[in-house]
Amino acid sequence: MEVSCLASQNISGVANYTKMLTESLESGLCIETHAAYFNFLNRQPEPELSLKIPLEKNSFIPLRVYAKMQSYNFAPPFDLFLQKVDLTIFPTFATWPTAKSKLRATVIHDLTYLYFPDTVEAKNLAHLKRVVPRTIKEADFIITISEAVKAELVKEFSLPPEKCVITGIPPDPKFYKANTNEIHKKYGIPTRKFIYFVGNLEPRKDLPTLVEAYCKLPTDIKNEYSLIMAGGNGWKTEKSRDAIAKAQAAGENVKHVGFVDNNDAAAFYQQASMFVMPSTYEGFGMPILEAMASGCPVVASDIPVLREVGGDAALYAKVSDSDNFCKVIKDVIENPKIQKELVRKGKRHLDNFSLAKNSAAIFEQVKNML
Repeated sequence: MEVSCLASQNISGVANYTKMLTESLESGLCIETHAAYFNFLNRQPEPELSLKIPLEKNSFIPLRVYAKMQSYNFAPPFDLFLQKVDLTIFPTFATWPTAKSKLRATVIHDLTYLYFPDTVEAKNLAHLKRVVPRTIKEADFIITISEAVKAELVKEFSLPPEKCVITGIPPDPKFYKANTNEIHKKYGIPTRKFIYFVGNLEPRKDLPTLVEAYCKLPTDIKNEYSLIMAGGNGWKTEKSRDAIAKAQAAGENVKHVGFVDNNDAAAFYQQASMFVMPSTYEGFGMPILEAMASGCPVVASDIPVLREVGGDAALYAKVSDSDNFCKVIKDVIENPKIQKELVRKGKRHLDNFSLAKNSAAIFEQVKNML
């Protein structure tokens, strides 16, 4: 596994996926797993893995330099000083050149760059346009995270379905464990009860719709429930920031708290009254499962991939329709029976997602190709 995305202070959704997939491979089916990462002059933190997986670092060249070379297709094999392996997995869209690997697999999380190019940072958009088509050709097989994205890959790139393995990752075990950390004072949450969102500030998360929906709630509900949004700065954040600033200027209990400490992640879901995911496009929707594992009711955009992830254990609102989001949120807040039913269904729905299934699917794919 190439795990450079884990060598960071702030762990993204892709990094969490990489961590869990790495650990699932190591823990199942007698697969010996090694984790390789770039750490030029030892300036990066060591990737945190729960299992004792051997870490092999490249200290000779910065990741940023190597990634740029790879993007323009003139990088040397990244594994020249590593041992021989049956399979190397690259978790972030690009298939790197190898010298010591029999097979290469690359994870393509979504096709945002293709369907919603205006929502992607310019540099990243140009990079993805270069590497994704090349990855489809060069990788021995593709790993993705939902049936919805697999269908998109088959449609857009004529990818043979048998060359695509789906790995829908379940939530981290920490979300099942009670977490009573004090978060209200630490993060300045203005009310005891709150509606929660987590994700980077970027256009496809559609935070303006969520903020507008919250502002349309009855005053008595807004006095009791605040809207709390967590996550880092992504790209093209202007509309999201403007919506938040406008609501705050009007005296609304709306707050963006930035990155949440990893130790507090479960506490936010568990202490929230509901989780809302208003995205216009996603590759999967991990926060939905994290919320369900934490016993938090879920409201999400009515798009195919979030229907796939949430099943009948979430309620859905029309995409970018603040009036409909407002209605669904209000219905959940005012009806304890709905809340209990969503929590009950959520716990049952999580049985559909298994790390063991994912490692078995990759193992079978490799076994059939070697």
